[in-house]
Order: sequence, then structure tokens, then C-alpha cells
Amino acid sequence: MWGAPSAGTPVLDSFLSGIADLVKSRDGAKLQDFLQIEPPLSQIYQDMTVELRRTFPHASNDEQIQTKCESLVPSTGSGSSWAAFAIFMRSYLTFLRDVNVENLLETYNLLKGLLNNCVIALSDSQMGVIVLPTVLYLSKVLAKLAIGLDRQPELITHLLREGNDTEGEATERVTLVEKSANVVREAFIKCLTDRTGTPGNQGKPEGKRVGIYLMANLCLKLLFKCGKLRNAEQMFASINAQSPPLDHFPASQRVTYLYYLGRYLFSNNLFYPAQIALQSAYDQCHRQAQNQRRLILTYLIPCNIILGRFPSAALLQRPESQGLGDIFLPLCRIIASGDLFAFRSYLAVDSERGDWFARKGILLQLRNRCEILVWRSMARKVFILAGFHGDQKMQAQRGPPPFLYLHKLEAAVRWLETRAPKLLMSPEGQQESSLLSFPPDKDFARDVGGTEPQIESDFDDFLKPDGYFDEEGHWTDVTGPETLPAAASTEGEVDDSLDPFASLRNPDDPRGGEEAPLMEEVESILSSLLTQDLMRGYLTHKNPRFAIPGARVKGPLPTGFPNVWQTIYAKESEDDHVPGWVRIRQAPPGRGPGGRQQPRPASAMGGRVVNLSNVKAVGTPG
Repeated sequence: MWGAPSAGTPVLDSFLSGIADLVKSRDGAKLQDFLQIEPPLSQIYQDMTVELRRTFPHASNDEQIQTKCESLVPSTGSGSSWAAFAIFMRSYLTFLRDVNVENLLETYNLLKGLLNNCVIALSDSQMGVIVLPTVLYLSKVLAKLAIGLDRQPELITHLLREGNDTEGEATERVTLVEKSANVVREAFIKCLTDRTGTPGNQGKPEGKRVGIYLMANLCLKLLFKCGKLRNAEQMFASINAQSPPLDHFPASQRVTYLYYLGRYLFSNNLFYPAQIALQSAYDQCHRQAQNQRRLILTYLIPCNIILGRFPSAALLQRPESQGLGDIFLPLCRIIASGDLFAFRSYLAVDSERGDWFARKGILLQLRNRCEILVWRSMARKVFILAGFHGDQKMQAQRGPPPFLYLHKLEAAVRWLETRAPKLLMSPEGQQESSLLSFPPDKDFARDVGGTEPQIESDFDDFLKPDGYFDEEGHWTDVTGPETLPAAASTEGEVDDSLDPFASLRNPDDPRGGEEAPLMEEVESILSSLLTQDLMRGYLTHKNPRFAIPGARVKGPLPTGFPNVWQTIYAKESEDDHVPGWVRIRQAPPGRGPGGRQQPRPASAMGGRVVNLSNVKAVGTPG
């Protein structure tokens, strides 16, 4: 199978002869089949390993192995034309000779060095493409080993500890998975920067460029595994600039890449482009690949929920959606109900589903982005039950627009507080509003318990400072009134113009009193909803109200509370560009295949007819 054997190392010589024939025929797929490393190896590889250990037992014999490997590629007047391949083959043979599968960390290091040499061989502009399948194979084996060790760190803890003892404490320890991703990224760069075929991001993949997304997908898998998503940013930027369109690659590569791209965009709060990428991955994924389709739905469903679209019953009845309805439907019902505290309870870290959401990396996005939708649902329900919807008898006359007194929404919030006492208990056991989450800082909190200093007024940092800078710029601690400089002493009450809360303390102001901070938060949240166009209308500050003008045509609910998805889609769909996704560039309207301007059809002109019967010729006096 491998060629004619010779004396001394017949199996090895036969193997190298077969490798030389494959290099000559440029058969990269067959070469990858020859270069096996995963146990259990067939008997012929075991025989070759025995020969290597008998004839070249030590690292001092590596030069002899190098000499044997130099004959594998065509030679020129200056020697081997592909010296990097000979070095890689020497690494492969020494790997078979030296590997000890019982020492997993040593096996990992040997395999990483072997892959490094293979990537260097890949960089050759003429012959490198031959080892592309081998690079992918070795990368997959290295990734599998690194992820396996990451899942069972107890297998190499003592070895890692010995290695860390020799390193400085200030250096951050890089995990094996991250080290593997760095090596695979180098292979990805070699594929991306290959100059074979049409340059730029609109040519078809040729040469090493056919491996762009194979290497990118494997690298992204490792980066997601070790949580180094920021390292993927440069990959996507490079793909945008240099990669051929994704449509030219096989469906399996497209689906995998769009899945990781969607997850990356989701983690960076770019939910609309993430939804486009994940939806395309789901649509292109084979129907029988249920595990892959389920994995995509795990992120596509929460992405749509954040954008205001809930999963349909038909979607949740598909085989790949089994069990997802039990997780996401309760969340959708809570958002629609407007129950803020049920929402926070369902997405709490220690809740029944919180751990699942956290492991999938979607907990924080759901908590941060969906709470505003819960507030919108609450305001909508309060408006339905207690708002002024307008006088139907005054349709033809001018009357007040529909409105909602905000103190009714405030009352609804306080009613919800009474329904969830456990959520409102402070560490000291006192019941308090979880909406008023003032931090325990003297610059913000009015009354801080525990070991923090008691704040007597909102101006303690002015009336009773901890210290001051003297004329020479040196800090001086204040131990009592006698240590204050004369210019810093204050007498009497502070001018109300310096008090930002003075209007709230006005007894004639209906907003004053202890409930004012909650009203402030309600106004702030509604202002945010109005800014995002998730509610439409305006707020009045004195005698706080939310008013819905222009509601006579559609009614107050469709006008004041527009559909969330349609609102977001109308804004985001103006630019459907997805960062990191290279598509086939469409010809601009009005230009033919050769770029020449083409006559526009009548329909493109909007059906307009221009009458030129009375137009005078150029130069004719008026």
C-alpha cells in the first residue's frame, strides 16, 4: 500500500514512499488519511512506531529523521522546495515515537506543536493547499482533547500546578482551549489571506480559501467554549474585508458560521442582526438535524422575545422544540401580564430556570432587555382598566385626548409590591421597595443602615466634609469644626437653589412626600418607552399624566401602545447589513450585467406621465 520496503526501517520507508507519491499527485485528502494520530491506530502504525523507537530512540536522532523526510518533496537546485513540509513530517514521526497517552498534558503539548508545524507548511503559496485537510483534521483532534481536559480538570490539575510554579504570578493563565483557539486562528488567517483566485470579498473560493469557514467555525467553537468572545471580533472584521461570499460555501459551513455569528451578535446586544443570522441558520439547517436546529432555537427564540415576537404554537410543536415551550412560554406570559416581580423572580439567578438561562448565556440579556416590555404591558393594562379612553360622543368635536394618571400606575406598582413580600425584604429584615434601588453610597442614599455612616441630609458632603485641600494643594482631614478653614464654615440653612430635591419637599406639590422617588422612576421608565417608540404620546410633569393624542382614527390602544416587533422592525430594517456576513453583492438598480445604465421601466418611474405639449424649445423667447 505504501510502496516498496527497504532494509533497516522497511515499514517507515514504505510509509514515506507513499507520502512522496501523494505529495507529487497533490492528493491532500489521501494525505490526511495517511497521517493518523488518534488511537487506536492500526497495526501498521504500531509497527512503524516500534521501528522509530528502535532506530531513532532519542531527540538527538531527529536530524536523521529530518534527512529521510527531505526526500518527500521535489527538489530544486537550492534543495527542498517545501522545507516546511519536511519539518512537519519529522514532527509527525517524533509524535508517534514520543507520545504517551497516559500523560494528557504532554500529549496536548506535542499535538499543539505538530499542528503549529502543519500550519507553517500550509503557508506555502504553491504546495501549502495539499496539507489543508490535514490541518483541519489535527485542529479537530486538538480541540477535542482541549475541551475534554477542560471538562475534567482533575486529570491535569497536578501538572498544571507544576507548570504554574515556574511562571510569574502576575501573568494570567491561558486555558488549553484558548491556546488551541490561537493555533487554529493562525490556520484561519493562512486560508483567508491566500491570493489564489479572484481577490477581494466577491470572488469564488479557490485554493486555501475553501477552508476559510472550516477553520473559522472551529476557532469560534473554541472561543465560545473558553468565553473569549472579544477575540472573535477581529475574525469577523477580517471576514468582512477579505472572505468570498458565504453563499459559495457548503450548507453545513454556512449554518455553523451563521449560528456562531448570531450568538456573537446576541452577546453584544445587537439583537436584530443576530435574529437575521440565526433565522437564516435555522432555515438552512437540514430538517433531520434536530439537535442542531434545537441549538439554534435556543438563541433564536430569546432573540425574538427581546424584539417583541413570541414563539408560535406551531413552532413549539416541532420535534426540535421539545421542552423549549416549558421554558419560554411562562416568560412570554409574564411579559404580557405586566407582573414585574414575577418577571424578576422567574429570571432570578437562583430560580428554577435561572441556572439554565445562565448556562446558555442568555440570562442577562433577557433580564436587562425584557423588563422594559414588562413595564409597557403593566402601563397598557392600567390604561385599559383605569385610563380615560376618550368620549365617543365627542368624535366630531375637539375634546381631551385619552390619558392615564400616573398615580394610578404608581398604585398598581405598590399593589404588586404587596403581592410579593419575599422579594421586598432587605438584608436587615425590613420591607422596602425593590424599585428604589439606591446604592449604599452617601452621595446617593438618604438613609443607609448597617455599618455605613448615617446621612443626616443631602448636603453632608458640603456641610460636614471628610477633608479639604489647603492653599498648597495638600489634603487635610477634618476631625472637628475647629479644623475647618474659615472660608469653609457654614451657618444656617442651605439655600433651596442648591437642593435638587427642593421641589419634591414642597408641601403644596402633589409630587412631594415619601412617594416622590417612585413617581420619578415611573416617569423615567415611561420616558424611556416613549423615546424608543414602544409607547407614543407625551407626559405632563405637573399632575403627572400620559396622554395619547391623535387616537381618533385607530383608537387609543393601537396609537399609544404600538406593536413592539413592528416598531423595531420599521427602524432596523432600513439597514439589513449583518456585520461579519459577506453576501453576494447585488447590482445597483438600473445597471445591467456589464455595469451599463439601463432604461428604467415605466413602473419604476411611479407611473407618472409628463405632458410636454406646451414646452418651448431651448432658446425660444418666453
